[in-house]
Amino acid sequence: MIFADYPGHLIAGLLLIVSAVLIFFAFRSSELQKAARQSYRWPLMALQYIAIVILLLILWNPSRSKMSETLSRNSVLAFFDTSESMSIVEDGRVNRLDKALDIFQEKFRPVEADSPDYKIFGFDRQTYHSGTSDFLRRWGPQTDMHSLLAVMSNYDFEEESLDSKNAQNSDPETSGDKQSRVVGAVIFTDGRADDNNIRSYLPLRSKDFQIAIIGVGSRDRQTDIAIKSVNAPSRIAIDTACEIQVVVSARNFQNQPVTIELLKDDYVVDSKQIPAELFNRNRRRSDSSAKDVTAEFTIGADRVGSYSFSIRAKALEHETNLANNVRSTMVDVVEETRLKVLLYSQVASFDIGKLRQVLARDEKIELDLGLDVIRTPALVKNIARTYGYVSLPDNRQGFNRYDIIIFGPCEFDALTEAQIAGLYSFVVDRGGGLILLPGKAEFGPAEWTNKKAKALMPVIFDAGNPTIWPSSPGQIELTPEAVDGKLLDQGSLQDIDGPACPYYRIVSHKPASTTLATIKETPVISVHRVGRGRVCLLNISRLFSLYREDFQGGWLYKMMAGLTAQMGRVTAREAAIELFAERAAGQTNKIKFEAYVCDNSFVPVAGANVLLNMRDEVLRMIQVDRGYYVAQVEDVQDQSILATAQAEVNGVFLGEKTIAVNLPPVKTEMANVELDEKFLRELAGKLDGRYLYADDVDDDIAKMFEAQTRVGSSRRMTSIWPGWPLLVVLCMVLSASWLLRRAIGLV
Repeated sequence: MIFADYPGHLIAGLLLIVSAVLIFFAFRSSELQKAARQSYRWPLMALQYIAIVILLLILWNPSRSKMSETLSRNSVLAFFDTSESMSIVEDGRVNRLDKALDIFQEKFRPVEADSPDYKIFGFDRQTYHSGTSDFLRRWGPQTDMHSLLAVMSNYDFEEESLDSKNAQNSDPETSGDKQSRVVGAVIFTDGRADDNNIRSYLPLRSKDFQIAIIGVGSRDRQTDIAIKSVNAPSRIAIDTACEIQVVVSARNFQNQPVTIELLKDDYVVDSKQIPAELFNRNRRRSDSSAKDVTAEFTIGADRVGSYSFSIRAKALEHETNLANNVRSTMVDVVEETRLKVLLYSQVASFDIGKLRQVLARDEKIELDLGLDVIRTPALVKNIARTYGYVSLPDNRQGFNRYDIIIFGPCEFDALTEAQIAGLYSFVVDRGGGLILLPGKAEFGPAEWTNKKAKALMPVIFDAGNPTIWPSSPGQIELTPEAVDGKLLDQGSLQDIDGPACPYYRIVSHKPASTTLATIKETPVISVHRVGRGRVCLLNISRLFSLYREDFQGGWLYKMMAGLTAQMGRVTAREAAIELFAERAAGQTNKIKFEAYVCDNSFVPVAGANVLLNMRDEVLRMIQVDRGYYVAQVEDVQDQSILATAQAEVNGVFLGEKTIAVNLPPVKTEMANVELDEKFLRELAGKLDGRYLYADDVDDDIAKMFEAQTRVGSSRRMTSIWPGWPLLVVLCMVLSASWLLRRAIGLV
């Protein structure tokens, strides 16, 4: 203790001596000597002198050194999962997010003064600062745990920087002090993260950063009916019918039937009931999941237009996840496009005649027939003018007018270089379809020597003995590729009377080719792509025998109808432009369109005006490279889209392309909504944190976070005379003096 206002020893001594002398002489007065007995004189003088000394001490301001500390309230990051799965109501009262908020209020007590300052964050596809729990209910489509860890890492990095700075600028008097800081984080989630690969997550830098992960959600498998996929053709012709295939999955449900409905433009047009036995038929005993069941709906196309079809499964009792009960697709009904087909042959035969008959019977084909059987030029011109025959085009532009060219027996090597180059470009550049028929000697593909002709061939012939003789008859058998592609069906082979024979011995098919039909393992229908187009070889002898007039052309008609539909995919109007659509990487609601545009010579064209029409909105596609144009459409929630791209350059229309695309289903967390405890435990271990199930959270959970931090200390002098001890002593002295005076009769 020191005297802050001490006047110095000389003045202090003089004051004490003068006070003592004055009191001594004051008590030597005659009145005091008469009134007071001699025995009370000295105690009374001592008490009076003590009171004066105490008053002098008070005037000199007795003080002492006092250390004071400055405390700061720490912060804790509180993260709440706001993805779609947190909206599920499992107990019939509150959803998962509300349950998490209740636990947060009850166990962590954020409003109490002695608790840390909790900063409220939400996270789904990204982490965002909410500030309050009132702005958390937004139900994002996915859960990105990486963004959450990035936010924690930023706070952790800032804390390390502060500690390093304080260590460099530390004051000896305040050594060991810490700045106010973020001491930890508490995470409420059900663990349905889009990335549950624990190896992709990095640990935090600081080991002092406390982390608590609270798992919210049911541990048990929930009753769930899901429409896993919808398969329907994107485009169909008017006045036709098609099938919509639906894959339905059910798990953990009671033995009750499942009802699914077909909706056309939001109106129910059909429904089916799937018995529970179909789901349970092949169920594994160790798993509560059930087998997928496929159902089919048949729809008709009576009007041109775009129609939305939805498959909806009625909710079962106690089913919590209804987000996967509906799937949609779009079907575009169009006028049937007629394919322009050229049937050319230099040999007249029954095969050519029957092919002409079945092609003329097909309403989707506009047929031109070219026969170069008569060699006299004058007669050829007269026959063509009289009977409508056409000649083989002389240049590339002539070939490009057609969608499909059927090459009958002809001497390919005798064609002009312009015709060979034009036919090759028709397939490779324009994307046309070429169907090759067998022929004898140099009139058949096996004897052609031209390099471009060999490049167009989908198979490799036996050079030593190309033709099959004697014949090896057998039944035509379709390959799985033909059946899956719905080019032909196995039942249509019943129209064939007797066995058929292959025409050529084939060593092997080329690696990129596809065999659609065989006779005794010999390929008889082979298809492969060359550039943008397709080439097909019909290796069947006596094609005319496959014709049945009583069955409207029989199997020959069905085969040619299927082949022309497959080979003529690129029409003349669409030849100069290709259009593709896919989901943008990492963005499920954004569609990226890519267009490749060529001029009439099929050379990539720059500076074209390419317009994209989707949902009655027109967008201009941006050129990225020569002939390559892109555009992106945002906020697309549909599972199938219909779009048209048109291109022109310098006022010349190049073409248009329409696509109807069934986009692949987006994998969402609603496909499986149970609590993923395994992932959360592993993540807590990776972060050196603690995992707790929501129902196991105790009242001591908040103690793992330090509520306050000492941020500074200071030493200052504090006066002690206002304190109670000195005041009590002074009062006691004055009281004793007063009592003594009263006792001797001075009061």
